[in-house]
Amino acid sequence: MPTRLKRFLTPPIVIGTTVVIAVASVAAAYVMTESKPSAAFVTPTTGPLVQEVDTTGSVKAADEIDLGFQTGGTISYAGPKVGTRVGAGTTLGSLVSGTQRAAVEQAEAALQTQEANLANLQNGATPQQVTVSQTSVSNAQQGVSQAKKSVIAIAQDAYAKADDAVVNRVDQFISNPHSANPTLMLNLTNSQDQTNIVVQRIQMEHLLNSWQLYLSGLSSDPDQVDTTALASTTQSNLDAVLSFLNLAANGLAEAVPSSNYTTATIEGYAASVATGRTNVTSDLTAIASAEGALSTAQSSLASAQAGLSVTTSPATTAQIQAQQGQVAAAQAQVDSAQALLAQTVISAPIGGTITVNNMEPGQVAPAGQTQVTMISDTGFQFETYVSQAQLAEIKVGDVAQVELDAYENQPPFPAHVIQIDPAATITSGVAAYKVTLQFDNNDPRISSGETGSVKIVTQSLSNVMSIPTSAIILDNGQYYVIVKSATGATQKVPVQIGAQSASGFTQVTSGLSPTDEVQTFGNQ
Repeated sequence: MPTRLKRFLTPPIVIGTTVVIAVASVAAAYVMTESKPSAAFVTPTTGPLVQEVDTTGSVKAADEIDLGFQTGGTISYAGPKVGTRVGAGTTLGSLVSGTQRAAVEQAEAALQTQEANLANLQNGATPQQVTVSQTSVSNAQQGVSQAKKSVIAIAQDAYAKADDAVVNRVDQFISNPHSANPTLMLNLTNSQDQTNIVVQRIQMEHLLNSWQLYLSGLSSDPDQVDTTALASTTQSNLDAVLSFLNLAANGLAEAVPSSNYTTATIEGYAASVATGRTNVTSDLTAIASAEGALSTAQSSLASAQAGLSVTTSPATTAQIQAQQGQVAAAQAQVDSAQALLAQTVISAPIGGTITVNNMEPGQVAPAGQTQVTMISDTGFQFETYVSQAQLAEIKVGDVAQVELDAYENQPPFPAHVIQIDPAATITSGVAAYKVTLQFDNNDPRISSGETGSVKIVTQSLSNVMSIPTSAIILDNGQYYVIVKSATGATQKVPVQIGAQSASGFTQVTSGLSPTDEVQTFGNQ
């Protein structure tokens, strides 16, 4: 293919939308017409799947690289000094990362569980393995019970904090607060706020009374409590109380000092209300965190119960293949957790010399702010632009293959992503994001200004279930496939999808079994 035509057909912003357009086109053909497109039926395949971004760009001389943390946090290691020569992969700085490390450990533990389940299927369960699975279920049940207790305890504390904020802090400057006619004892410059505070205090009285009744009616057995409803009610009530406290704080800022209520007295009220707001905000965060921990515990219990079921049942080929999918999903969770942990570390993407280091241990580093600058040892880099959708897939360190137009019939040049600009460049109203890659080798054929194309590998999976992308229908935000039953009838089945390969295959994470026959609408 001529170079000019090749580059015309592969613009950087269009690549990556092909799959979406194909899926949408199939949906339109299937949903909007009675005449269905001709099709064939295939079964899902299990094996490797590589997702990549294909785009174009050009070579430029190596320049300084600005590096920062992808997430904000407190610096724990400030890295090498200015002037230090470092190799690719050297740690240049790190953040306090206990939470992220714990998430990695949790994901790795879940992966080990899924791998153990797969081994049990393949080898057959022993009595010891059954006992282990039963113990896992018991421990997970205890974890759910403990997580529920935590939600209940925080909900009760939230009521106490809310009651304290209203009754002990705001009511300092409201007379008859528990009656149907409370009175604000301060004069405000804003008469509407003066009225609103009184009206909302009446509402707070009803809210606190009904909240107390709700809590007192909870079962003493945590397992019998609807903790989802409890968390939702707690969050809703805390939001209402916080709104009232904000209104009261605004009112104090508008209060007119008098002989009975001096400026110092009003400032004391304001400080007390501020403490109440802090307490309520803290419990809003705590109840959301406890609800998330409960969800995790319930997922762990479901996984443990599934593991026990697998352990005590004879395995079929379909079950083994399905469990292999669970292992792949758990591995994906590990990869995701490790990616978040990696965001707390700045690593040298190339070999080079440190020219700027702005870090100090204990300093708070905002996400995306330049902390380290280094200059490359090598002479050339490859610069390309990608769309916002493609940007979400690419990360620093991704490997790539660059085909230079001058050498299109020769092996590609290996490279890797070293820098991603967070700010978009707008061209003809279209946003594009610059991605810089470093050539892995100093090849004498490479020179500044050369043009070419690049394939950036964004995800490489093994043992995943996939089907031709042309089989997928997108209808009202939900993905479907057409599955043929044993009788020959067809039905539309909802599925969840994952990575999509450039070769026309898409990962299916749920909704299909390996033996299903799926209708395709393309050439695969």
